[in-house]
Amino acid sequence: MAQQVINAINGFVTFKFDYSKNRVVNLKLNRDIEVDEFLDIQYILNCNRVRYRFEKNFEIQILN
Repeated sequence: MAQQVINAINGFVTFKFDYSKNRVVNLKLNRDIEVDEFLDIQYILNCNRVRYRFEKNFEIQILN
């Protein structure tokens, strides 16, 4: 995944990219989640044709 996409993801407050797990992780509790940020990240990944799947706790696993 391009560094530009990772930088865009890391610009959000609720989510950050975890290099060791190759996933977008949720930094807050489910009740404090920013759904708009989650949808924005999904949009960024789709526009850049990044393959992913949704995981528990509003996390996104990046696929190879």
